[in-house]
Amino acid sequence: MTGFRYRGKIAEGFFLLLLFLLIFSIRPQAAPSGYLLPQSSYAYITQEEVSGWPSQALCYARNEIYARNGKMFESEELQAYFSAQYWYHGVYAPDQFSDSMLNAYETANVQTLLDIEKSQGEYVLDQPGYSFDTLTPYAEKGEQATESLADSFTVDPNSYIFSDSNARVLTGQEISQLSLQELCYARYEIYARHGYIFSSTELSDYFNAKNWYWGTVDASAFSPSLLNYVEIQNIDSLQAQEQAQGGYATDQPGYSYSAVRSFPAQAAATVSESDYIFYDSALRYLTDADVSGMSLQQLCYARNEIYARRGYIFQSSELREYFGSKPWYSPTLPADSFSESVFNEFEAANIALLKQHEYAINPNGYQLY
Repeated sequence: MTGFRYRGKIAEGFFLLLLFLLIFSIRPQAAPSGYLLPQSSYAYITQEEVSGWPSQALCYARNEIYARNGKMFESEELQAYFSAQYWYHGVYAPDQFSDSMLNAYETANVQTLLDIEKSQGEYVLDQPGYSFDTLTPYAEKGEQATESLADSFTVDPNSYIFSDSNARVLTGQEISQLSLQELCYARYEIYARHGYIFSSTELSDYFNAKNWYWGTVDASAFSPSLLNYVEIQNIDSLQAQEQAQGGYATDQPGYSYSAVRSFPAQAAATVSESDYIFYDSALRYLTDADVSGMSLQQLCYARNEIYARRGYIFQSSELREYFGSKPWYSPTLPADSFSESVFNEFEAANIALLKQHEYAINPNGYQLY
């Protein structure tokens, strides 16, 4: 009997071990760390580069482009994978993300990877027992390429005016502290990142001294499609401020680079609900109950907050000062260039509601200074 019980315990232990191994084998493993295609934001991907890749790797590489731009994913599988990446910062919910955030390289690469994936059978996400194991060799190869670039070519952030002007929207406060020359250089710095060749001797000499600059694209061949949405906003803001001060004339006798400063990179501004009067006025219809009891000024500010979200440049000093203090505000569109067609149905309805309540209190509305 003792031997029987002993053999039974061995069998029971063996069964539990098999069960543990079975459960462990179907549980998603830890995601490998690193980019699958580190160059997908600044170079076109060819079929040869991803030849032999399984559909899962192609799917992940395609979504890596979205993840780089801060997209969060409905797919539990993708979200788990990218959340494990050291470089990932999910900012935009799926319904907030727009493909317009991608630059020309990224847009083309998304389509290339999707076409190749479809040609060999599109990968189905969130299937039971999915694993990240098959991605390891591709992630390791991508990380080696990243490290190789970093080892052979190190860029000093101080060689830029704004080293992160391609990744975040500059604030009005930052732009306001620039000299006229710095406004001009900071704007062209964004073009220089994309290889723009300058006809100005002053600008050409300035950027050729930077170890990150390669002049490869003639001005006549340069396309704005190379710029992402953040870069376009920053160019517009810098140019508006420069023009407001009369504009900077390059190649004037006696120009010098000694007064051009470098400003430290910052994390993208953390925006909370408290930074808005109605943080969701672009996402839902406001009700009478929402705006009941608001002051004349609050109603005016809440209405103009909807314009401010769209980059409207206010003529009123009061509104410029108020929205200029908000980390999310990026003034890009002068009044004469602004069209109300940019508003969605929620925004248009909420503007009408807020205006109705404001003018019900005072037929002249709130008087701005």
